[in-house]
Amino acid sequence: MLSSKKERKALRRTVLIFSLSLFLLLVPVLKAEAARSFTDMMGREIAVPEEVERVVTTYKSATQFVLALNAGDKLVGVSLKTDKQPLFVNLQPELAELPQVGSKRNGINLETTLNVDPDLVILYPHRDAVETAEKLEEQGVTALIIKPESLTQIRETTELLGKVLKKEKKAEEVLAAYDRIASLTAKTAELAASEKKKIYFANSEFTDSVGAGMMQTALIKNAGGINPAAELKSGFIKVSPENILAWNPELIIVSQYFNGDLEELNRENKYQNLSAFKNKELYRVPSKLEPWDFPSPSTFIAQLWLAQKAYPAEYQDLNYQNEVNDFYQTLYGKTFEELGGEF
Repeated sequence: MLSSKKERKALRRTVLIFSLSLFLLLVPVLKAEAARSFTDMMGREIAVPEEVERVVTTYKSATQFVLALNAGDKLVGVSLKTDKQPLFVNLQPELAELPQVGSKRNGINLETTLNVDPDLVILYPHRDAVETAEKLEEQGVTALIIKPESLTQIRETTELLGKVLKKEKKAEEVLAAYDRIASLTAKTAELAASEKKKIYFANSEFTDSVGAGMMQTALIKNAGGINPAAELKSGFIKVSPENILAWNPELIIVSQYFNGDLEELNRENKYQNLSAFKNKELYRVPSKLEPWDFPSPSTFIAQLWLAQKAYPAEYQDLNYQNEVNDFYQTLYGKTFEELGGEF
């Protein structure tokens, strides 16, 4: 009888070991079956875990999209200087305490990224992004590259991340907020070419501008203007003072990141004959809460700001302040003013 008990114990142990071994062999298969397939914005086929609970964002724009989709609680690592972003500090202060994994400018620290055990790492579309994605995937971490470089791509990014993070309903609400802005600016966007104002955009320096295919050019177009610099070439471009004088823009806007002082610029002798200078139509893109001329979900509100600056008579019945507050309420659950934004 004792021998029989020993035999039964040995048999049970053998069965248990076999079952455990079989389970461990099947885990990768089960995970593979559970994974969801997506194509990221660099055309890469990726497998995303069924449940994404731990997310790392490697640049500011990615963090903005995650927050706009009400998925900030999933963040376990962020890019550098998150604590210096007023929107982030006011919306989710604990982001400043998360591990900083690097940035697209300084590079990503793979060791720090892997140490936070992410399910998903969201990368930028420039420099070594694909190489970084491959290194992460070699370690079993899903890497998603987004490319919100235009208004259309901002929409696509919102839709993609909504599906990946299982925030489809929230993504629909954000897309509806985009559509609301588009509906408001449609009346000037559809003006005849002869009625459209020439609008010049200056980046960090007055002669740094943008050409065709850029998000800022799309903003100008959708607000009802014409970007004369778009006739030169695409991308970020350097123009000459002679170019600006020849274009004679009726409105000039400068980036939130513009290094100069608008009052000093207004006194520049060589530009005094420009229509925009004569009529005091020089503006810095507003919002110290977050830059509206930087690709992000909030970029759409810059379209409305620019439209009502360029064509005030067309928007005299618009409650601009309410529209901005409502837009932020939809995206972030708080109004622009509640988040510390100033008009």
